Formats: sequence, structure tokens, C-alpha cells
Amino acid sequence: MRTSSPLALAIAACLGTATMDAAAADLWRDASPSAASATARGADTDLPSRHRAVLLDRTRLDVTMRGASTAPPEKLELPLPDGGSTTFRLEDAGVLPDALAARYPRLQSLKGVDATGRKVRLDIGPDGVHAAVRDAGGDWIVRPESAMRATGRAVRHAVFRKADATRQAWSEPEPTTLGPMAAPPMSARGTTAGPAVLRTFRIAMGASSSYTAHMGGTVEDGLAGVVRTVNRINEIFENDVGVHFVLAEQSDRLVFTTAGDDPYEAAGTESSQILARHVEVAREKVGDANFDVGHVLDGRRNAGEAGALGNTCVPWSGDPARRHLSKAAGMTGSARPFGDPFHVDFVAHELGHQFGAHHTFNGCFRGDPTSAFEPGSGSTIMGYAGICGAHNLQKHSDPYFHAASIEQMQRWLATVGGECAATRANTSLTPVIDTNGWRNPLFVPARTPFTLRGSASFADPGARLTYTFEQMDHGNEQRIDQPLADVGVGPLFRARAPDPSGEQTFPAMAVLLGDEPKELGDVLPKSDRDMRFRLTVRDNMDHRSHVVGAERHVRVVDTGEAFEMLAPVAGATLKRGAPRQVRWNVAGTTDAPIRCARVDIHLSVDGGASFLDAPLARSVANKGRATVTIPGDIEPTRRARLRVRCANGSFFALSADDVTIR
Repeated sequence: MRTSSPLALAIAACLGTATMDAAAADLWRDASPSAASATARGADTDLPSRHRAVLLDRTRLDVTMRGASTAPPEKLELPLPDGGSTTFRLEDAGVLPDALAARYPRLQSLKGVDATGRKVRLDIGPDGVHAAVRDAGGDWIVRPESAMRATGRAVRHAVFRKADATRQAWSEPEPTTLGPMAAPPMSARGTTAGPAVLRTFRIAMGASSSYTAHMGGTVEDGLAGVVRTVNRINEIFENDVGVHFVLAEQSDRLVFTTAGDDPYEAAGTESSQILARHVEVAREKVGDANFDVGHVLDGRRNAGEAGALGNTCVPWSGDPARRHLSKAAGMTGSARPFGDPFHVDFVAHELGHQFGAHHTFNGCFRGDPTSAFEPGSGSTIMGYAGICGAHNLQKHSDPYFHAASIEQMQRWLATVGGECAATRANTSLTPVIDTNGWRNPLFVPARTPFTLRGSASFADPGARLTYTFEQMDHGNEQRIDQPLADVGVGPLFRARAPDPSGEQTFPAMAVLLGDEPKELGDVLPKSDRDMRFRLTVRDNMDHRSHVVGAERHVRVVDTGEAFEMLAPVAGATLKRGAPRQVRWNVAGTTDAPIRCARVDIHLSVDGGASFLDAPLARSVANKGRATVTIPGDIEPTRRARLRVRCANGSFFALSADDVTIR
């Protein structure tokens, strides 16, 4: 893999030296209202209405390229979706092998991080700059407004939040065929760790003529699109399963520009026909010995398919009836093959199947009862976010795999599916989860929200640990005409994107506060039942990442009542510096097996978004009433809420609505 290119050197020269700092600042500027209509210039009309229009001075970048020195790429400034900019430190992403990079020196694939921890996957090609940014405040995208080859000095780009991107109709046959030694159904697991081995797969990714047309029409354009896709999915696969993709050296032979010479167009209209043809094309154009997994991108059919659940490293025997079982049998199509809605929601999903991952959604249609851990559409990559109608939790997949998917892929990689990959040991430090006190279940009352907490230590100094708890109770398919409900088995709580806090509330505070609909992705348990949660800890070190997990068992006890707040009631007014009685329903929580003898009482002054560090009362008897003093040094507010929480930090009662403090 290359370490530099003329364009990479250009970025370094433009942004890494004192003499070029002013030029760097001039690379981007906001497009004026009088600028030519993007739509009139062939722009993608599916850009979200909420986006920031900016201009890239491509001529300045090209001039700088011709005067570049031998320094590696260092920094690049990118515009933010809401104004301003941020600077990323960059390095080569390792997508292009040396021979392919030498043939297409204008293609550049990079990755980087800014001072706040935002991560970027960035590509530069004939049409401009493409970037996908992971941001705790909401992922965002930078890309040209038009997919056509850039001409002129100023190239219009759009900057927008991924959540605002357009969703499209899509279909996928259920990949019911199991590859050799594919992962069996999920079972209870203790503490898990991985990956100890980092695997590199040579991917033979084809591009149909309709896909290439969307990218600009030439082989270079089509290959640039393929590079963007591989760079983006590398961020996910590297981080979650220790897999890195590099393009097969003859990948440009898999890019087709006209329907007349396109074997995928001639194969038929069904996704199964296209992926079957790719098995033959990859063997002919690249050679079976020169790639480890294959996939084809299409720009006409809104469909995707994996030939089998687990087919990496499996060579084609030559039997036409067994093409779908082989390593090149994967396909993703879209009439809008751009950005994360394509790379993450569709391509990463189908490749997940090729690496042995089943569907994780519990609603919608054609779910897998052995791994249906996510309510409704699901929200992780192996779910169906945005295409499940009334069961949609959100428009797009979050860019990570569910704990169940990670386990299934790791089990596949440990057998046939990882045999062909180049490997090296992961020598970075593995985080260790603190499971002290987890041997016994956590008892909580039914109809009552609760909180789980996790922490890890001994991580690598460069690690940025993130945490998420995911429910691991699968069940029968949720009916499309009914809201989510507790039927004694199955999932009650949706997956939530990893964050650094290590604390997660069920249902999420957004649901409890009314910012998200109830009975869609989160619902309170109402019956005696056991629930299993998997804490997954990521160290987010890209190609040296570790992912570790541990099981937390929660036992719900139906006491016949909810542990809930009784007073102050909604609309009440509290006085600063004055005492106030707080009342709650104990709901049998002092009895065995819950045994919550004492509670803490907390105050929020921002509607429940956060709570003051110091509780109003600490370790008071759980008898249903206590007198507290409202702090005299806080500002008046109409958005106060109180919380009564068991002193062990598990379950709690929350004010049903805001109260006033004056």
C-alpha cells in the first residue's frame, strides 16, 4: 500500500507549511446566494434540503499539487454543517495497493482525527472531496453537489448531517443459505474479547455501468466510487471486527462504463443473477488466487443480496449451482449510490452477511428468530432502519454492528471465513471490563425505569473507550400492526450508539422525557422475567482496535405496582431555599428479592437532561416520603424535575412532567 501520492503531497504542502496557511484557509468558502443553481449544473437532486453549500477551490489545490514536496499528508480543513470548520490530521487509509495507486495517481483515500476526537474517512477524486465524519454531536457528510467530473475553479460541495439524508426504498432476499461452518444460533456468553488478530482481505469489488455512470462515467470515476465505499466500510469493520479491506490489484478491470460491455447488465434484472455473474467475472478478470472476498456495486436496482451467510475465503468450485456459496457472491444496488445511506446501510449490511452475520431486527419482515435482538426495524447495520414502515426506529443505520453481529462474524472468521486473510497480531492493550458484583442478577421492579453502568481499564494510552449495553433476548417477530409490548420474551429495548459515559438508562431518557415515541423502540417490562444485556466496550483504535464484552443479568420482579413519583405533581411550584416534601410509591421494593432499603433524591433544572451533582437527599429510608430543601443558589426555572433512585443506583422514579422553581 502506498504512503503518498501527488495529491496527498499537495495537501501536505498546502496545509502543512507556514507559507501555505493562507491558501489552506481559502480552499473552502460559503457559496453565495447568487451562485449558479446546483440542480441546473447536474447536481444530485436527492441532497437533503437542510445542507450547507460551500465552494472548494480545486484550481488552488491542483496548482499546489504540482509544487508539492515529498512530505506525507498532514492536515486538511473541512467545513462544518452548521458553519465554521475543523482541521483533521490525516494519514493514508490503505485502500489502494501500490500497483493500482500508480495507475490512478489522482485518487487519494485518507483517514484522520481532529482535536475533539471526531474521525473522518476522506477521499479525493476527479469530482472533488468526499468525507464522512463520526461526531458525537451527529455524524455529517461532505461531498460534491454533482457526481460529474469537476470543471472550473470553484466546485460546489454540500455539507449535511447524516440524519437529514434521504432514505430510499430497498429490498433484499433473506440469505437463508448457510456457508460452510457458519455461526450457529446465539447462546449465552460470559466475558468476551477480540480481535486479537487483525485480518486484511483483498476485495474484488465490481462496478456495473449504471453505477459508473452515477460516479461520472469513466473507469477512474467508477474506481473512485469504489474506493470511497471501501474506505468508509473499513472504518466500521476495522473498529468492530478487526477486518481491513484493500482492493485487489486488478480492480480497475471490474469497472464497466457502457451497457454493451457490461456483463452485469447482460446477466438479468435480479440481484441473485448479478451476484452469480460477479463470481464468474471476478475469476476471469482478477483470478481466484488474487482476492479473498468479492462484491459488486450497481446503480440501477434498489436491492442487495449475499449468496450465503458466510462465504468469505470460499472458492468457487466451478459448479454453476454453487456460485452463491462462493467468496465473490455479494451485491448491492441503489439508484442513489452515494454517501453513508449507501455505504453503511446497504453495502456494509450485505458484507456483514458475507462475514456470517444474521439480521437483528425483530419487527418488519423476514427477521431471523435466532438473532432478532432489536425491536422494530433495528438501528444497527444488520437491522432494517428506514425500510420498515411503522416499525422504523430511525431513517438510517447507525455505523456499528450489534454485539450479536460481532460475535457471529468473529466465529465465522475463526473458521473457514478467515483462513485466506493476511493476519498479524494486535499488540495494543486490551481493555478489561470491571464485572465486580455482576455474578448475581440485578433485581428491579416491573413498570420502572432502571440504569446499567459499566467501566473498563488497562486500555491502550491512545484508546477512546466507548460503551453500549444491548439486550440479548431474541423472540418471535413483532407484529407490524401492534406497538412494542412485553409478552414475557423477546427484546424490549433498542440498541443505542456507543458513547463514552458507560451509563445507559432503560428506557432511554429521551423516551421518558417524551422526546421519542413510547412503545416503538423502548418499553417498560411488566412481567416477571429475566433479561440479558451485553456490555460492549470499544477502544476505537481503527486498525488496532479491541472490542470486549460482558454479560449483565437483570431480573424483573412484578410487585403489582410501579415504583413511581407521587409528589410534587406536574405544574407544582417549589421555592428556592425552602423545604419540600417528596412522595413516591415504594411498590414493595424494600422486600426480597429487591431489598432496596434506601434511596437518593436528585434535582434537574433542565427538564431531566441532567441532574445536579449533589443530591437533595442521600441514603434516606425507602418509606415513600422525605423532606428536602431546594437549593437557594440555583436560577429560577420552569423545567425542574425530581428523581428518586434506589441508593444502589439501579432503578428510579422520575417526575412525570416539569415543575417550577422560583
